[in-house]
Amino acid sequence: MSEKIKVAIFGGSFDPFHNGHLKVIEGLINLNKFDRIIVMPLGLAPHKDGYMTPAGYRYEMIRLALKDYPEVSISDYEINRPGKYSYTLDTIEHFENEIKHRHILEQRNRLRKKRNKHNKNKRNQREDYKYFESIEQDIENLKIKVKLSLIYGSDALDTIENWHEPAKLMQEASLWICRRGDEDIKHMRERADYLTKKYHAKINFFDIDETEHSGTDIRTQLLANQYPKGALPKVVKKFIKNNQIYRLQDDMACLSKKDLIQIAIYENLVRKKVSRSRLIHSLNVMQYAVHLARIHHYDLMKAATTGILHDVAKTMKITKQYKFAKRIGKLDPINKNIAHGPAGAYYISKYLYIKDEEIINALVYHTTSRGNMTTLDKIIYLSDKIEYGRPFPNLDGIRAAAEVDLDEAMRMCLEEVQEVLEKRGRKGHPSTLAAVEYLNNQ
Repeated sequence: MSEKIKVAIFGGSFDPFHNGHLKVIEGLINLNKFDRIIVMPLGLAPHKDGYMTPAGYRYEMIRLALKDYPEVSISDYEINRPGKYSYTLDTIEHFENEIKHRHILEQRNRLRKKRNKHNKNKRNQREDYKYFESIEQDIENLKIKVKLSLIYGSDALDTIENWHEPAKLMQEASLWICRRGDEDIKHMRERADYLTKKYHAKINFFDIDETEHSGTDIRTQLLANQYPKGALPKVVKKFIKNNQIYRLQDDMACLSKKDLIQIAIYENLVRKKVSRSRLIHSLNVMQYAVHLARIHHYDLMKAATTGILHDVAKTMKITKQYKFAKRIGKLDPINKNIAHGPAGAYYISKYLYIKDEEIINALVYHTTSRGNMTTLDKIIYLSDKIEYGRPFPNLDGIRAAAEVDLDEAMRMCLEEVQEVLEKRGRKGHPSTLAAVEYLNNQ
């Protein structure tokens, strides 16, 4: 028994995911030639030039945009490999193996459900057993052929010979080239004929309507806090706007390539440990922390590291949070709302080998603040409270103050915290009260 599965892989930076990408996906669906369509955002790798928006943001844009496209799935294969070289041939091999494995599992699950349903109404149990055993054996002996197609724009025809092992690549997978509007079809076909003759490439074309905006143009406008009309899916536009994802990227781009790769590694770790919304918050805090660090001439990498990792222990079991917090021994008393700070500090010290005391302390006190606070303490505390994704009112004043005077912004922020606590009939944590006293004495 054998089956052939036709799979289209549409990879790209998707920075941001825009309506042009959506048109490509709809074009692939309309072709009705693929059993599966996979969208794969690129990861951050050493050989890629230029700044790229953190993977968590880009993945979420795609997820939101494709909610109403059940025939399309998203792969995190590339973004799970931050800092590692990933050639297209590696990607092909990965998906061939993954799809084969997944298909077998799906077949087994279908059989199990069918058997369970059938067993509820037993008749000839012996014949039933032989029937299902036969099907199970067929599944085990199933030979699956995965036919992969890679989706590219027309520029790939001119550059593919410069890729890693192009001859092998074009033998392993078909190329589907997207033609937009009035692109030069004559040149495209000449290049396709050349590649077919030289490499025995299998090249197909499909058309989509030309888009008014390129990814580069859209990104340039987003950096200026402008939202080009009709360029983005509504849900993506809302997500970008609510979190101001591109507003602080000039600050992030000041980090070195080495630092950005390390941050991507930390991000990947956090993504596996917290909820989707918590990851977005962590990315927002990271970007805001780098922004404040740049303004106040503080170490950008320390700010970025602390920002992305500040909630790494947030979804840890509370018993484990207490256990880790007690081991760090820096915050007393500890309750369930603040234990994740010192727990996270212990975690990064123990398992990520981060020993920098400024970073450790900033994590410990990022929910309470403290007396004798450092610049990093202030940056992380404020970034956690005023990052653009926070829905609280009256934050613009604190944000404006933070750009000029961190101490003044801290006073304003702590005053609001105290007001909220007083309304609830509660006193602030001793560390918070110590922070207020420290600032009043400045």
